Amino acid sequence: MDMLKAIRGSLLFISFVLLVLIGCGGGSTPPPPPVPMVSPTSATVALSATQQFNLTSGTGTGAILTATWSVNGVQGGNSTVGTIDSTGKYTAPASFPSPNTLTVTGTATTGVGTGTANLMVVFPNDNHLAQSAPVKLGTTGGNATDFVDNGTSRTCCSGTLGSLLQRGGTFFVLSNNHVLNKSDTGSVGQAIQQPGLVDNQCDVTGAPPAPTVGTMSEAAALKPTTIITTGPCAGQPAPCGDAPSNVDAAIAAIVTGQVDTTGTILDLGAAGASSIAAAPPSATLATPSAVLAANEGVAKSGRSTGLTCSTLQAVNVTVSVVYDASCGGAHAFTAVFNNQVIVNGGSFSAAGDSGSLIVTSDTARPVALLYGGNTTTTSANPIQDVITAFTNGSGTPAIVGATDHPVSCVPTGNLPSAPPGPSAFAALSSQERERAFAAQRKNAPALMQDPAVRSVIAGASLDNPQEGALVIQVSGDKRSPIPAVIDGVRTRIVAATQTLPAPLPVLNAQDMDQAIAVKDDHADALMSQPGGGVQGVGVGRSDDNPAEAAIVIYVVTGVERPAIPATLDGIRTKIVKGDRFRAFGWGKETAPATKCTKK
Repeated sequence: MDMLKAIRGSLLFISFVLLVLIGCGGGSTPPPPPVPMVSPTSATVALSATQQFNLTSGTGTGAILTATWSVNGVQGGNSTVGTIDSTGKYTAPASFPSPNTLTVTGTATTGVGTGTANLMVVFPNDNHLAQSAPVKLGTTGGNATDFVDNGTSRTCCSGTLGSLLQRGGTFFVLSNNHVLNKSDTGSVGQAIQQPGLVDNQCDVTGAPPAPTVGTMSEAAALKPTTIITTGPCAGQPAPCGDAPSNVDAAIAAIVTGQVDTTGTILDLGAAGASSIAAAPPSATLATPSAVLAANEGVAKSGRSTGLTCSTLQAVNVTVSVVYDASCGGAHAFTAVFNNQVIVNGGSFSAAGDSGSLIVTSDTARPVALLYGGNTTTTSANPIQDVITAFTNGSGTPAIVGATDHPVSCVPTGNLPSAPPGPSAFAALSSQERERAFAAQRKNAPALMQDPAVRSVIAGASLDNPQEGALVIQVSGDKRSPIPAVIDGVRTRIVAATQTLPAPLPVLNAQDMDQAIAVKDDHADALMSQPGGGVQGVGVGRSDDNPAEAAIVIYVVTGVERPAIPATLDGIRTKIVKGDRFRAFGWGKETAPATKCTKK
């Protein structure tokens, strides 16, 4: 027995010594070296253009590492995906690759690891370039007098000559009032140029004056006629009020021989090996509400971002939009428009795209006239309202077009973004997380009685990312209706198993009509909230349940406002945050930067 005690004591002593040696004797594991990172982490490169990549230590701000480079796993790349040299300089191929989304990999020669970056090859943007007559539309242009000269420098503005109208046998270029008529400060007969001033050094520094392609003819009244201190204009720059014509549009009679009278728009046709063909839009107009209900894609070709494609986010929108006093001037007034169209995504347009024609991407049918936006969305007038604004004794104008045809959208798509994950729930406040957990604990057993319900978990809402939600996973079509809110918590419906994104269901016309009626009942009250934090109210598709319509409420980031309920009269609400909608200086253009102002 004494011997066993001695052995046990010896073992305990040895264990203690080992612990001491491991804990104090230099046996600790050193921290792993920083993971290398390719910078930039993503890039869009035009055919035959170049992009410099670097492999850096740590978070990308450390030392530049010597590396070997590959594109889609091919060291040094090749003529199909583009080449990359030993310094990380990538040269895009001359012909369009398929697929056009690629991966650049840098492997450190010191053996500390690799980094990757996403790369997208796109067609060059030619919309900002000067054209030979007869010019195609979707191109840079504007009023030749749209500049401010202080004696030592000149600030100039331009937009997009969007499409062609015909009325009573006369052809007109269609664009915005603030592009062709300088926000109601221009006059009939002023020259309309191509390229616009911003793409011709403001007609100074030795640049010859750009050719005149049209003359300003008519503008739908834009500027509010009275100063209003309540309602949607509260807190907005004065004067503020409903835009009298409810559209931001103007037309310019073409100069014979200077404009393509077939209505052809740049990049609206089929994609080839090195360019996208120009093509006229369809002569048949689309109805925005039907486009949204069917989740039909839309496209536009404009001066700054070229050909871009997206989907409609909302229709029947009441929205306030800020306008500048003059080219490069301070904010002058805010116009409130009704029955507007809002397009998803901050990359769909940028300043300089004002005046572009928005069409359906599968048929090229005209949907709306683009006139403004912010960093998250684009605003536009329904095309039928524009047609109505220019209907008079001379007749009813028509968009000059041809037959239905698809628009090539894949070659100009944006780099994919990651879907919302667990981090979205973690980012919620502790109070919101607990609200969602409490609703899950209380209601999951009853919800799971429905055989179509697979699971019920606490998560984040997509309609309002600052709120929690009951995420309900379903399979099959037959199930009991799931309310939009349970115990004050939003519900979010997801399919049980999907390897590919499921097509969105067509929104029911009756549900859309009901949502529009509810929106009309509440829009004025929402937009007149103290502080002006709500800048738009419309009708769109719920992200929490894509089978349902939602009241889409556009709020200004950083502006205090009363809380918005999860439903209004039984219709889900969807919150979209962003900066102010404006007709000047929004978004990020892909055309070369200039010292002039775009709109």
